[in-house]
Formats: sequence, structure tokens, C-alpha cells
Amino acid sequence: MRRALPPLRASAVLAVSLLPLCVFASPLRVQFLRGESTITDIPELSTQSLQERTLYGLTQALKAEQDKATLVPAGATEGADVVVGAKLDRNGAKFRLVYVLQTKQAPKLHNQLAYEFTTPKLSDKGVTVMAQEILAEAGKLEEARKAQAAQQPAPAVTSAPAPAVATAPAPKAGGFGSTANNAPAANTAPVAKAADEYAEYSTTDDAYPAAVDAPRGRQQPLIVVHSGMGGVWGYGTQSYGFGVVVEPKWNITDWLAVGTRVDVGLIFGGRIVPSGTTSIALGASVGTLIKAELLLGSSGVRPFVGFGGGTYVIAGQSVSAGNGGAGISQTGGQFYGIAPQLGIDFGGLRLGVTYNHILGADIVIEQNVSLGVQAERLPRNYVLLELTGRVLKFGGSEKRPSF
Repeated sequence: MRRALPPLRASAVLAVSLLPLCVFASPLRVQFLRGESTITDIPELSTQSLQERTLYGLTQALKAEQDKATLVPAGATEGADVVVGAKLDRNGAKFRLVYVLQTKQAPKLHNQLAYEFTTPKLSDKGVTVMAQEILAEAGKLEEARKAQAAQQPAPAVTSAPAPAVATAPAPKAGGFGSTANNAPAANTAPVAKAADEYAEYSTTDDAYPAAVDAPRGRQQPLIVVHSGMGGVWGYGTQSYGFGVVVEPKWNITDWLAVGTRVDVGLIFGGRIVPSGTTSIALGASVGTLIKAELLLGSSGVRPFVGFGGGTYVIAGQSVSAGNGGAGISQTGGQFYGIAPQLGIDFGGLRLGVTYNHILGADIVIEQNVSLGVQAERLPRNYVLLELTGRVLKFGGSEKRPSF
């Protein structure tokens, strides 16, 4: 029994010696919390797709980094070293994807990885490459945090009595204890270098949601042209027709735009009465307006309010005839008016209602000929229900790798 003790003691010493190495060699724990996308008209770039594609990329990247990092499920109770969030927006004609990384332990550091691309999908290769960069950046961020934590003064150690700390472990730890005491002095230079290298990371922002919401690219292009068609209704009458709309605009911000509006409308009216007076009417209008537009909300489907003012060239003719006689009315001139508008912006398409209200005229020419029957006049005010889409858009942005 006495001869078996030395091997037992040697095994215990070996296990104790290897325990710190096992602890320090533990892989980095990365946790993907959530992803958010403001793009609602492309299913491949929705919030659900963003989360699924990001997790797929991290899973593929971790296959080659199993000994360096692990993925912690979002709902797991075990702690993570670095958490990751994603934000996907439109940036002019491109899409902008921003990953925000933040350490869990103090001091809390965070950084961003931004990507811009034009293809409306996240390919397998693209998400895997981005995931590899996320893991590499997460490792750097955690090392920087440890370096800064090592440099910060520890009030508890300085307030404790120095003799008690110095004399207590000396007789028990021996050489192993003295090695641990010399480690901070040997690593002073590398720690200082790591702290300077990551000095740009903020340590004052402890709120992770604020870090995720901070990066926000421009959603509206700088210059956009909307064009489409719609139905025309002569306000207060039984006159109907169709129209064409063109709106070049400059988006000053993501919620305010100014520009011009040109709408051309044709309207038809009349009624057929077998035993009475039958009337037929035809009119045309061309409006040239200056317009301002306010978009509500911040992403996705956005209501908007517009207001325009300018000139209208209107011409029309109506004919009435029946048993009591006949009549003709002709009108033409240049008018001025306003055009309030309400609508919904779906991203690529818009649905709007514009009321064109004539306030007065600069030049008006009228001719009325009546033989027992007075011809009905076409209305000057009309409503346009329009469906338009983007036919041209332009917006400057910095170039980034496309995935």
C-alpha cells in the first residue's frame, strides 16, 4: 500500500498542472441574438431569412474552427463571451448589412462589420465568408477586452493587507505560485499593445440594443423617378377616364422629398336618355406642379403625404342633343391650382390618391352655342387614383465587397 502512494501523488500533481491549460484552451463562445431587416418586399432578405442565413453561415464557419469557437443558442442559459446582432437596410440602389459584435463581460467593447451588395439574396458562400470574419473579429474583441481588464486597477487587491496576500500562498504553492505571480510582469508589454490596438472600441455603451440600432444606412435613393397610370374621376360628376403620372424627386432625407409632378389625364362623360336629352363630353388636362412629400415611419410599408401646386392646361368639349334642340360647349385655357395627395409606399410600388383642385385661371376661352338645349360643361376639378413604381433611382454610396 505504501508503494502505491507515489504514483497516486504524481497523477494528482499532473492533473492539477494541466487544469489551468484546459481552462485557458476553452473555445470562444459566440451567441447570435437576433437579426432585423427593414426590407419587406423581398422574401430572401426578410428578417426570418436574415436570421436563418446568418446561423447557416456561422455553422459552416465553425466546422473549421471547432477548437477555437462554439455557437451558443440564442435561448441558452449558459453564458457567451461575445454576442452578435444583425441589421439589414436599403442603402440607395444597394443593400447594407451590418453585424454588431459586443463582449458580454466588462469592460464591454463592441465593433461593427458592414457589407454592401446589389444581389437580392444571401448566398451560401457569402454568409460563410461573413461568418468567418465575424468569428475572427469576435476573437480579437475578446482578447482586447481581456487586455483592458488586466490593465484596470483592482480596488479589492490594493485595499487588502499586503502581508496576508504575500505570505499565505508562499509555503503552500511553492514554485507554481511564484510563476503565477511573475506572469503579469512578463505580459505587461503585450497587454499595452492590445489595448492601444483596440482603443477605438467604445467601453461606455453598455446597452446592446443601442449598438444594434446605431448603424443605419440611407433607405431612400438620392434621386428617384416614379411613373405609372391611374384612373380619373371628374369630381362631383359621372365623368371618368385614365391618366399618366411622372414624378422626378430629390430625397433630401429618408422622410422628406421635393420635386416636380406631371400628370396627363383624359376624361369622358355623358349620358344617354332615349326619350330625353343625350350628352357626350370629352376633356383633357395636363398639370405641371412643384411638389413636396413627407414619408411617415422609418422602414417597410410607409404612408406618405404630398402637396403640390402649379399650372394646368385644360381643354374640353361637350355636346347635348334631344327633342328640345341641341347645344355645344367648348372650353380651353391655362389654370392654376393645388394637388394634395395621400398614399402608401410599398418600396418598389406606390398607391396614391391625388385631388387636383383648380383655384383660378390665367387665360380662359369659352364658346357656347345653344339651340333650345344647354350643353353640360366638364368639371375642372378631378381625382386621380394612381399606381406608380420606380423607373429610375440614383444614390451614391461607398463600394464594399459584394456577396
